[in-house]
This record gives sequence, C-alpha cells and structure tokens, in this order.
Amino acid sequence: MADDIILTPWYLVRHAPVKGVRKGIYNDADSGVLLPLVAEIRRLADRLPADALWYVSPLLRTRQTAEALWRELSKPGDVSYVEALREQNFGDWQGLSFEEIWREIKGFPAHNWSLLAAETTPPNGESFQDVRTRVAKFLAKNKAIEPKRPRVLVTHAGVIRAMIGVTLEMEPNQAQSFGVDTFSVSLLLHQTGKGKGGAWRLDSLNRTYGRDDRHEKPE
Repeated sequence: MADDIILTPWYLVRHAPVKGVRKGIYNDADSGVLLPLVAEIRRLADRLPADALWYVSPLLRTRQTAEALWRELSKPGDVSYVEALREQNFGDWQGLSFEEIWREIKGFPAHNWSLLAAETTPPNGESFQDVRTRVAKFLAKNKAIEPKRPRVLVTHAGVIRAMIGVTLEMEPNQAQSFGVDTFSVSLLLHQTGKGKGGAWRLDSLNRTYGRDDRHEKPE
C-alpha cells in the first residue's frame, strides 16, 4: 500500500572553498577551508533537516564544513566519519597544475566536462570508476538503516557525482558532467515503493545559498 512507502531524503553537501586553491588539483590532499560568512552558513544550515544521520568524509575540509553547519543547528543528529566518502585519490598527480596534468594525460581518453575520464587512473591513485564502486558499496550498506531519518552527507564533488550516478544508474562518464560547486547542496530522495521509475529521484542539484539567494527550504 502507498501508505507503507518510506521516503528518505539524502542531502549531499560539498565542502566549503579550500584555502590556497589554484587551477589544478589541490596542492594538499587534506587542505583546510575558508569558511563563508556566518550568515551564509546559517542559510545553508537552515535547509538541512534536524536529527539526521550525518556521514562525513574524514578529510579536514569536510570535517571543518560539517562542524560549521552543526554550530547553526539545534539538533543536528548523529555523525559517522566514512572512508568511502573521501575525495578521489589522485596519487602522483596530486598538486599538479592543469598544464602539468595535460602533459601527463594528453594520450588518454578526453572528457568534455571533467579533468579526467572515468576510467583514467592516476599513478598510485584511483579512477572515478573506483570512487563509484566504493560509493555504491556505501549506499548498499547504509540506505536501509533507520530509513525514517534523513541523511546529510558532507563530502566532495567527485563523490557527489558518483552518488547521483549510482542512484540514477548512469554511465560513469555521464555522471561526471554534473556541476557541483563548493558549499552547495543537492538532494536525492529514496523511496521503498515497488512501482516503475526506480527507487531514487534527483530532487535538486547544486543549490547554493549566498547573500542574494531567495530559495525556499526543500520539503
């Protein structure tokens, strides 16, 4: 019966802007963030649900972002730090500029919207397909836990793209085309109904809440 269907919102938050960022892959794989003004933090926090299950990447930039949001919530919920939500490991290419990376990948398959195609694996690193695999395992393990409680994930752009790609059953290179800005939130809805159309819906993508934003809180 329709009344038995459980709807679970999954809020996907990308971390705040990284300190000392330049054009290329971050110099430090575990860089800290430059937090937005408190008013902007409050606007994003106001869109997040109370008493949620929080899953946070263990890297510094995601932990700092999550902590800033928690300070603005009266009842944030429970938190787990999850290795599966870490940024893609760029291995020997960590810290390279776009020009340096291009010299490394010019013979590799090109991607219209991403620095690397999904199947490209940096030396001593991992590909986007590898990220997708670990995200899929995380979802399979956690989606049925306390389904009546909403989820908040604080993680990285690649992980968010992988999450959307897995839930909507997209080909990995297609999933890499999504725009995911720093300090943005995307919303996936999971439901237990058995009808056509799949269990997941992308309700909103890449929403930011800066000084001039007038969006309402998602229901």
